[in-house]
Amino acid sequence: MLLSWSGLGREPYTFRSGQSVPGAHLQLLRDSEYAGCFDQHLLLAVPETLADSERLVRELMAIPKPVHTEIKVLRLANPTDHREIAYALVRFLEEADRNSRLLDHELFVLLNTGTPQMQTVWVTLVTQGLCDLRIIQTSPAVLAQRSGSPVAQELRLDMQGWATMFRNIRERRPEA
Repeated sequence: MLLSWSGLGREPYTFRSGQSVPGAHLQLLRDSEYAGCFDQHLLLAVPETLADSERLVRELMAIPKPVHTEIKVLRLANPTDHREIAYALVRFLEEADRNSRLLDHELFVLLNTGTPQMQTVWVTLVTQGLCDLRIIQTSPAVLAQRSGSPVAQELRLDMQGWATMFRNIRERRPEA
């Protein structure tokens, strides 16, 4: 099952270098190895992004291997407030689990969508071990091609690996 946030004016297509290119959802669900992999997609929206969400769902239904996408509107006074986003997510996840055993599914999250604060909350949930989620990130096709990476790939947040990578930086920190 895939979870993602909708974005305001960035889906289903976005502009990059003056050209219309597929947004993160189309990259993942149409143009990547993940196409056809998900049974269900819960698209989280705020009232301000509902029209964009509905446009995205219509586009997703037209792809060769469509995934059943359901829009869930979460009320946020401030979609840039980490704490408010976290509270809204926990209420949504608890309710969805009560109604349809959501947490019994393998859950994937599309990281690139929503506000940067929404993205940070997903990463925090995973790194703190608060939620068992697998995070997928997309890259614009031209950048993925340039770097030799896939358009969509799972982001591994192995904190031990990150700690090793930043060991020299951490060791140079001045004593407080």
